Amino acid sequence: MDERIIEGMSKRNYILFIDESGNAKMSETGQGNFLLSGLVVDRDLHSALSSYMAFLKEKSGIPTDENIHAFDLFEAERRKVYHPNGAPAKGPGGINLHQRIPFANVDTFFDRLINLIEGTDLAFSVYEINKQPYLDRINAVANREGVPAATVIKYIKRKGLNDFIYESLTRKLILDFGHFLEQHDAHGQIIAESRRQEDAAVLSAFVAVTSPSNFRHSTRFQSWSRSALSRIHSLTFQNKKGLGFGLEVADLFAWAHFYQTFGSPFPPNSQTHSRRVQRRAEEVCDVMATFFQRNGPENVSSYMVGNIARDKVSEFTEALMDYRA
Repeated sequence: MDERIIEGMSKRNYILFIDESGNAKMSETGQGNFLLSGLVVDRDLHSALSSYMAFLKEKSGIPTDENIHAFDLFEAERRKVYHPNGAPAKGPGGINLHQRIPFANVDTFFDRLINLIEGTDLAFSVYEINKQPYLDRINAVANREGVPAATVIKYIKRKGLNDFIYESLTRKLILDFGHFLEQHDAHGQIIAESRRQEDAAVLSAFVAVTSPSNFRHSTRFQSWSRSALSRIHSLTFQNKKGLGFGLEVADLFAWAHFYQTFGSPFPPNSQTHSRRVQRRAEEVCDVMATFFQRNGPENVSSYMVGNIARDKVSEFTEALMDYRA
């Protein structure tokens, strides 16, 4: 057998799970804050953890065939109701139906899950960004042309730039993963929850990162790009039924950090409920702090976005310069 194949088989394999909180789209103007999180887990360990996660759900009266969405379960204390075919059940007006879960059941599951996470070997990153500077540039063009900002945003969407913030942060996450694999002399794969039509942003980020020529301006990123190209062997999108420990914990970490840093768009409706949610978020953040790859969350500046996604920033700038009402 080829020695290179034997060497590849002996290396450790890691999985990078990607999740987000907030909304990075230019068309979503109500919330300016967005964060992208990445959770790295050994592939073999993840398989065992996913099985144990199903066991914890069953013991706590939570459906084992449904992924955990941290906001629904730990803040709203409810779960989505699905048809047998896997599609969300709809109520009047096409609103997704939800089922309340007793908070005691939620707390039981939460405490067991935290104990599981605390004993696990993980690596975690979270990148924060405020898209308001980019929205301000859109507003400036709208004022210049005497049109509503929504009209300029529609133009940006037609240019394929509505999701460029998400793609830019995904590039940084994949670059960092390539560097992580180089440091550990390992191979890896990426798993992201499918966002359907928005999956193109993750795919574009992966293609861009694994092309070292995109980073000639930065020796560090060019090196990390080569590592990503040689060591990351697959990118997979999973739907709701295919999720496991990694994506669910990445979602939990992202929810807790967003809640603690920026607050909730849907505050609890009683002080008792608020205290329960606050306790959960604080406990997750305390555990999460032990897994940060760096010193903590990283605020991604416009300068950094320009370094990792120079082409996208140029396209955005050119689109605004070219816009005419």
